[in-house]
Amino acid sequence: MFRALHLIINTIMIRVFISILATLCFLGYSKPDMYDYPKSVPEDFSISLTWGCYGVSSYESKTGKLIKTTDTTHPDDYVTYYQLTYADKAYIYDLIVSMDVLSYPDVYNPQEDNYCSPSETLILDVTFNGVSKEIKAEDICGIKFTSESKKGQKFLSTCQAIITRLEETEEWKALPEFEFLYE
Repeated sequence: MFRALHLIINTIMIRVFISILATLCFLGYSKPDMYDYPKSVPEDFSISLTWGCYGVSSYESKTGKLIKTTDTTHPDDYVTYYQLTYADKAYIYDLIVSMDVLSYPDVYNPQEDNYCSPSETLILDVTFNGVSKEIKAEDICGIKFTSESKKGQKFLSTCQAIITRLEETEEWKALPEFEFLYE
């Protein structure tokens, strides 16, 4: 009888120990949640994006300055101003939240072991709720805008969607054609 009681107590203790251990492992090693992004576009939301071969195109939402290229004989001819509409801000903010921008390192290569020439630069700088985050990706193969990893593809797709949104504006379309093209 003593042996049976001892076996029952040991079995219960082992199960309790395993349960506690499993709980501690789950709590201690579970992936942290995403940053708790605000549901609507924050008042201080702004974005800056630089893109293109050697980073010659850019947009800064705080000033509205939109630059098609700096690689030209007359750079001032390729500068205009565009203020994001609320719809633009909401669209871009949703992209930023969806990619979990704060989870990226400051210097990032979305296309590991992928090289092409000329290379492309993407610098995404976002501010919201007093938090700023810059992600710099240089020497990437912009011709493809693809990545082997889901996280890399999310970054590239987000930047590409923002670029497309800016390039579809009347302000962008009114700028002269590129003077020089890279081959």
